[in-house]
Amino acid sequence: MIQEIIAHRGYTGKYPENTRLAFEKAAELPIWGIELDVHLSKDQEVVIIHDEAIDRTSNGSGLVKDMTLEELRSYQFYGAFPELENQADDGLTIMTLDEFLAWMQPLSIKVNIELKTNIFAYEGIVQKVIDLIKHYDLADRVLISSFNHRSIRECMTLAGDLPLEYGFLTGASLLEPGDYCKAKGVGHYHPFYGSLVPADIINCHQHGIQINAYTINDKAAMKAMIDLGLDRLITNFPEDALEMLR
Repeated sequence: MIQEIIAHRGYTGKYPENTRLAFEKAAELPIWGIELDVHLSKDQEVVIIHDEAIDRTSNGSGLVKDMTLEELRSYQFYGAFPELENQADDGLTIMTLDEFLAWMQPLSIKVNIELKTNIFAYEGIVQKVIDLIKHYDLADRVLISSFNHRSIRECMTLAGDLPLEYGFLTGASLLEPGDYCKAKGVGHYHPFYGSLVPADIINCHQHGIQINAYTINDKAAMKAMIDLGLDRLITNFPEDALEMLR
């Protein structure tokens, strides 16, 4: 029972998600690391954004896969903080995974990279992510997760003996999740926290599988998950979670 904190898309509770600003603020805290999401742009750049489209999180519109990086960078990704629009802050332009890993390298934090391949397959994205991790020599500080479990299997095959860790994301209850993860050689289970029952945690821990549940933002829910023996809390409010751990 490790009991650590993962900042969901950075410090999303107070800053625009998946932006440099949110990442920098999260990295100021004593947390395990940061969770982020990756897609491929039209010109095959690995970019950090949660949705397949930019409509919800920026002042633009359209699918990530239909835009070049230059086009994506013409928008501001202020998300749930429209008051930041037109602020002279390049921490709100879209980041590439390359830029994130270069920024992260000298720090001590880890990163959970979610492959967003459950709607668009993004041919070649897995190899590109692996190549970037190799380039920055960060394999021992990276956890790869996805709702598309085939993408995790592909990553495991392509990564070979790189010391990456892997997590299966699920949105609903999975029977014997520890058995499933163990059988596939995956060391982490990432469920929606509301789907967890005590038997899941027992089953996972019996097989040495760590449970990192999302997205736990309410203090009462944080306490309940800590009491259940969750390994890591994925949250938009890392400061609140740290307070509950203390």
